[in-house]
Amino acid sequence: MTVRFTFLYLLPYLLFGQTFEVSKASKITYYGSHYAHDWQGHSSVISGRILYDADDQTANSCSLRVDLVTFNSGVSNRDSNMLTNLDAFQYPDVMFVSNEISVEGMKASIKGQLTFHGITKDINLTADISVTDGFKAEGSFTILLSDYEVERPALLFKKIGDEMKLKFHIVAK
Repeated sequence: MTVRFTFLYLLPYLLFGQTFEVSKASKITYYGSHYAHDWQGHSSVISGRILYDADDQTANSCSLRVDLVTFNSGVSNRDSNMLTNLDAFQYPDVMFVSNEISVEGMKASIKGQLTFHGITKDINLTADISVTDGFKAEGSFTILLSDYEVERPALLFKKIGDEMKLKFHIVAK
C-alpha cells in the first residue's frame, strides 16, 4: 500500500517534472571575519537534486548536501580548528531542503530548512536561475553561528564574527 501511495504521489513529477543532479561545477563560498582579517573558503563537493517542471517553469523542490570536511579556506590550521568547533565528526554535513519555491521570471524565492551543527532552522532566500543547458541557481544568504549553537573559535583572544555569509552557485544537469 505504501509503495502504491508513493508512486501515485510521485507520478505527476515523473510525467511532467525533470530531475536535475547537482554537478561538480557547483560551488559554495563562505565568508568569515575577525578584527585581524577577513577570509573566505569554498567547497565544490555538493550533492543534491532539483526537480523542475519545464511546462509551467517552476522549481518544485531542491535538496542539497555538503560535507563539512570539503570546505577549504586555504589555511589548513584554520580549517581544522573550525571543524573541531563545528563538531564535524558528530555533525558531518550541512543540508538544505526546500519547502516551497516560487518562480517569477528568472528569480526564485525559496523557503526551506537549513540543517547545520545538528540544528534545523527555517530560512528564506532568493536565487537568480537559468534553465539554459541544465539548471543553474545563484544567490547568497547570511547565518549567525550562534543560531546553530556553534562555539566560535578565537584568534588573539578575540572570537571570530558571529555572522557568516554564504554564496552559492548551483549547476545541475
